[in-house]
Amino acid sequence: MKALNLDPGEQIIFEVRKHWFVFFVTGLAVAVAAIIPFVLYEVIFRFLKSAIVFTEEISALFWLLYALWLLLLWIIFFIQWTNYYLDVWYITGKRIIDVEQKGLFHREVSSLRFDKIQDITIEVRGILATILNYGDLHVQTASEDSSDFFMQSAENPEGVRKIIFAHHNIAAERPAAVKIVPHDGAP
Repeated sequence: MKALNLDPGEQIIFEVRKHWFVFFVTGLAVAVAAIIPFVLYEVIFRFLKSAIVFTEEISALFWLLYALWLLLLWIIFFIQWTNYYLDVWYITGKRIIDVEQKGLFHREVSSLRFDKIQDITIEVRGILATILNYGDLHVQTASEDSSDFFMQSAENPEGVRKIIFAHHNIAAERPAAVKIVPHDGAP
């Protein structure tokens, strides 16, 4: 993947995404929000027909506002889908690459070498998260610059933790390359 700037010989081993259920809930909320105005219109039209005078202008105004409402919901749905689909962690043989989509036109890409990892915490909250196997992943580093990685509602967090720790252990056992640079001047 050229956009990720992988090192020569570096390959993506595993891809971590948010669980599908997270987006399903968002999609369901948008669908319900799309149906509610239509249902309210029908209820008001049928049961309060005698109390409220429905003219063609009121009906046309409702359908115009409803179309604008659907357009707004479509934009919200598209932004949520973009954030869901483009938020991803790539685990390579050398590091974790965090691609975080923060809006339609704002993306942050960070990387963390395995030898810099101090701890990995997973948190699975609730019965549904346990049954569907998703939870929060928090990879902590030893650095002071708050370069920790966090993914909310990641799929298979325990499996991801095992993969990261396996590569962390390999990186910790690998001898570090030391480059000696001759110094001109004093001994």
